[in-house]
Amino acid sequence: MKKILITYLSLLLLGSGAASAQRDLQSFPVFQGKVVPGRQMVTTEVRGASMATYQLDYYRGVSFQVGEELAGKVSALVEADAADADIRETEKTGHLLTYALVKPASKGKSNRYLCYQARPVGGEWKITLLYLEGPATLEDLRAMFEKQ
Repeated sequence: MKKILITYLSLLLLGSGAASAQRDLQSFPVFQGKVVPGRQMVTTEVRGASMATYQLDYYRGVSFQVGEELAGKVSALVEADAADADIRETEKTGHLLTYALVKPASKGKSNRYLCYQARPVGGEWKITLLYLEGPATLEDLRAMFEKQ
């Protein structure tokens, strides 16, 4: 029982560390459901040994479909993160950001990345936004995530 409790507390602390590292990003409210209502999003959060294959310690992703106005708000937040980032690759269609691979300043030993993609789907925008932490390099991420 003591071992289970220690494992649970370790995971809890690990998770809160990853979330706190994400708080300094302009796009953090998107992950919290404060820009796009949480009920409209598909959210995925994975940490631990299952991510080792990808050289990641933490993966948090949200995906949603929204109209032009909300897509613009999300795009602007990701662009603000990109403007302050150590490394950034971005593409736009008109005024809307459609692709971004951003490496914000690291917090601690792990690399941090923000990955963004927006595609038009039937008059709306399908947006995927990922926050990643771990030893993976930018080249590793490029190999894992292809633009669609």
